[in-house]
Amino acid sequence: MADMQKAFEEVRNMLSGEQSGHGFDHVERVYRLALELAEKEGADKEIAGLAALLHDCDDYKLAGEEAAEKLPNARRILTMAGADDDMREKVLNIVARMGYSKSLKGIRPSSLEGKVVSDADMLDAIGVGGIIRCLQYAVVRCNAFGTPLFDPDVWPEPGLSAEEYKRPNRKSDNFINHFFEKLLKLKGMMMTASAREEAEIRHRAMTDFLYHFFRERKLAEWSAYLDAYLSGGQADGCGVKVKSAGGYR
Repeated sequence: MADMQKAFEEVRNMLSGEQSGHGFDHVERVYRLALELAEKEGADKEIAGLAALLHDCDDYKLAGEEAAEKLPNARRILTMAGADDDMREKVLNIVARMGYSKSLKGIRPSSLEGKVVSDADMLDAIGVGGIIRCLQYAVVRCNAFGTPLFDPDVWPEPGLSAEEYKRPNRKSDNFINHFFEKLLKLKGMMMTASAREEAEIRHRAMTDFLYHFFRERKLAEWSAYLDAYLSGGQADGCGVKVKSAGGYR
């Protein structure tokens, strides 16, 4: 068995100061959710819990692309925690396949434990808590690039490829557009029955927020866009009417 407490403390030391929505508070919520889902789905709680703790230690947004590929922090913490070779392999396989941008390339966890951790991570990105995290990240981005939180003249790009999604300083990447470019798709990407049930509730909280936001700002075109987006299939953005200069197409 690995020393979970030692891994927990090391990850906390690494990520406690991170304010972009990918800090230790996020990791701890994913950890708790992963254990809850593992219990419901019959997955190995130790594997799921350890992978949940390590899933953002080498995230490209925090550590860069090379670390995201080689996972040096996850490997170091697994060694520190005394994980055996079998556990290391299973956990690293999960961590290497985590993340929304990887899912756009068709790279997703295949083990039950990996599905549980992926679902826990995506669940934490949606709902009321997800709205707060999205705003946190948007504020960090605004401070870094001087971009607005929302520009009603800049419409979302819901069909982005993995490379386009990761492009720095992308014009459409703002607080509200992020719902259309990622968050509203996550309900349809859940891999376990337990997560799908919870995702329905959290998804509804986000759509309610957006409808209220557009009503208060008197943005009828954006309300219509949300209607079109949702009726077109929120799971993958297919069939969504995209705003152009001449109207919806």
